[in-house]
Amino acid sequence: MDAPLPLDTSLLDGLSFACRPDCGLCCFASPRVEPAEAAAIRAARPDLSLVEIGRDRFLAARPDGGACALLADLRCTLHDRRPGPCREFPVTVHVGERLQATAVLSCPGLRWTEALVGRPVAPPASGAFGLEAELAAVRRRIGPPVRRRLEAAARRRRRIVRSLEDDGRWEEEDDVRAALGRDLPMPRDGAFWPEDPPPESDGLVSLPLFFDRRAGPVAIAAGVGGWKLLELSAEGGVRAELGTYPAPDRVPELEPAGRDLLRGYLAHWLARDAFFGYAVLVAERSGSGSLREVAARELRAIGATALARALLRARARRSGPYRLSAEDVADGIRATDQDLLDRPTWGDRL
Repeated sequence: MDAPLPLDTSLLDGLSFACRPDCGLCCFASPRVEPAEAAAIRAARPDLSLVEIGRDRFLAARPDGGACALLADLRCTLHDRRPGPCREFPVTVHVGERLQATAVLSCPGLRWTEALVGRPVAPPASGAFGLEAELAAVRRRIGPPVRRRLEAAARRRRRIVRSLEDDGRWEEEDDVRAALGRDLPMPRDGAFWPEDPPPESDGLVSLPLFFDRRAGPVAIAAGVGGWKLLELSAEGGVRAELGTYPAPDRVPELEPAGRDLLRGYLAHWLARDAFFGYAVLVAERSGSGSLREVAARELRAIGATALARALLRARARRSGPYRLSAEDVADGIRATDQDLLDRPTWGDRL
């Protein structure tokens, strides 16, 4: 019998979690459903639709960017039978050379700012809890099929590495991590490349979301004259347009604590296997630049995207001038992290 596959959870150290019952952010999705879960869900709710995409089955969300059909009043109506991805969120696992767990920092129930800047974390408030239940749900799914997915990911990586080696552009990820970690590539004027959000015409389901204490999550879309904020309805569609603001084109001014938090966020990304899984794909497709150069450019883009969305959220709340605090930068990170974690890699996601 094969030994159980190890799960690296070091990126969860220092985080604490308590689900916010007034949020529902993670429910604006179509979770994958395993066959046994589908039977239990259909027994309880025969009216629900399941959608098949390839070999996988998903619980259908409401149309036009709406929430999962199980959501009502920002609560899951079938919480005890919810699918695996719902039990595991905000933990997500990258399947690459190993299984590495990371947390989706967009989740408002997560407390992570102290961990990212290396400060000791105080115990969470009464009633809060950690990620033990979510990790237990993850471990229940780590079996022989996951081993095969690891092997398939390793084959894809070897093919890409050979291609980059033939071009003289390959460096080992650990060497790149060490080099960039000593001098983190921060966004700067002249190298400020925030990722533009999709336009609303691409469909609301494609837009990055964040929680802003509203009845539905807020989406960011590219619009005429800048980026606009849209409050979504759980039933589908836009509940309210919250304004359009100029797309940031330069690095905003940062308070020292805000800069420290951004540096901590970039260091966190550098430690994520998903970052190199994506950067290696970009290096292969671009056809130029070493892996270190591509990774440095991508880190700057991540930082620029977080800062641009931080400034967008600050402009929506108050008048200028804007000197972004650590709280502002945290808002930008929460509006960015899920979006960037969804990007493809040479690996897979559990």
